[in-house]
Amino acid sequence: MGKVKSFSAKVAHDLSDEGKLMCPVCNTEIKRVKIVKNIKTDGTWRPQKQFVKVCKCNEADLMAGKNI
Repeated sequence: MGKVKSFSAKVAHDLSDEGKLMCPVCNTEIKRVKIVKNIKTDGTWRPQKQFVKVCKCNEADLMAGKNI
């Protein structure tokens, strides 16, 4: 079992910038998300997985399907 954290420890961890990648434009954390696209090859569909970095700058475009 993992170590149990108190609520104050969780909040302190979330508020610290240690080890986080920050966007210089919008000053928010850059997160890696997994995108699964359907690709048609030879008449069959198969999933294609890809990791994308997301921040507030490109979040709306990504959720709308523009940057995929």
